[in-house]
Amino acid sequence: MNGSTVWNVASLADDIVKEKSVQALWTVIRPGYMVAVFLLGWAMNVSLFNRFRIDYAAVLNLSKEELVSPRFLVALATLLALCLSLVRVMASWYGASIELLAGVLAWYLLALLAVVGLLPRMVAKHSRWREPFSQALWRCVWPETSKEIPFVEVLVADGLTSLAKLFFDVSTGVCIVSSYQMQSSSLGSLENFTALEAASLIHKRQESAGAELAAALDVCSGSPVPYIAWSVPFLIRARQCIITARHAPDALTRDLQRVNLAKYLSALPVVFFAMCHARVVPGVAASMLGPEDFEVLWALAAVVNSVFGFLWDLVMDWGLLHLTPNKPTTFGLRPQLLYPVAPALYYLMILLNFIGRTLWSLRWSEHATIFLGSFFLSSCQQGAEVVRRCLWNLMRVEWQCIVKGKFPRPDKIFPV
Repeated sequence: MNGSTVWNVASLADDIVKEKSVQALWTVIRPGYMVAVFLLGWAMNVSLFNRFRIDYAAVLNLSKEELVSPRFLVALATLLALCLSLVRVMASWYGASIELLAGVLAWYLLALLAVVGLLPRMVAKHSRWREPFSQALWRCVWPETSKEIPFVEVLVADGLTSLAKLFFDVSTGVCIVSSYQMQSSSLGSLENFTALEAASLIHKRQESAGAELAAALDVCSGSPVPYIAWSVPFLIRARQCIITARHAPDALTRDLQRVNLAKYLSALPVVFFAMCHARVVPGVAASMLGPEDFEVLWALAAVVNSVFGFLWDLVMDWGLLHLTPNKPTTFGLRPQLLYPVAPALYYLMILLNFIGRTLWSLRWSEHATIFLGSFFLSSCQQGAEVVRRCLWNLMRVEWQCIVKGKFPRPDKIFPV
């Protein structure tokens, strides 16, 4: 191997290390951006509820003091995005490091503690909106089993399912930070690295922060822990279905909750086959199935889950496609529509929901992968799922208001 070839190999190895270090950093800060998008989405939800006088506070059992203004949500989301962007700028100037990732994760923990109530009394007094949200979060983890699950807890748990990859990313970040010490102590060994990574070690790049992050990311990419964390929101929602079925007023409601349970459990094969695809080693005789086999199973499981979820959205969560022979309705819609807009907008919501449910298929699009890159494409898909959930909230709360008889009230005042 001549000097030019060695230099090219080392340069390519350096590029791979830089790409992986950026991926490790983005894995940790991406959850914060997803939360910011969700905050903006809920601000949009509240603004439209206010605009059309939809009494969302009644179905969520919120008092006047517990309502949050859209302006505050926008300001909070903007502040969060700016802080994360500052982290990106620092990483571009000084390079990504394990300390930077650990700092972001610690900041997430402090923010979570602030939301659940660990604030000074004077500050908490003016942040009453946290109370129902933190209580609903706690009840998602430790539900009250003696009664049917309240709607606010259902809505929060459904939101968590759209943020399921957030749990994946955060747990991956924790894994990267935790495995850093072990990886940094073994960087001198070449036996666990590929030829390109070995070349980077030969050129003494193992001491760089990027190499440390890349090595830790390689270890955590095969860990089952992030996939277990990914499945947690679906298990939370499945448990809620079991509890609600126990307290169902009639057999039909109980059976529907069991079908809903099956819908959430259908997400688990998607997670399982994705984990198998990431962990399987090509060409190993002990493995009966290869990466391509698990990828096919992954796609089939995703199709079943997407179709199941989309149909349930329309019929059960939005109250559409019901047969009403004695009541004139626009095709597929309800007799009662609380948003006084053209029916075409309801059809647009259905279309957008379908697109959001099936965007995962872009993973197998060569053009999308080449144009965006696989990691950035995954980020766009996560963001699209959060946007889909925010649009879903509009229709879900509308249907809940109709079911509970909470129709628009001209005298209802919302915070702005």
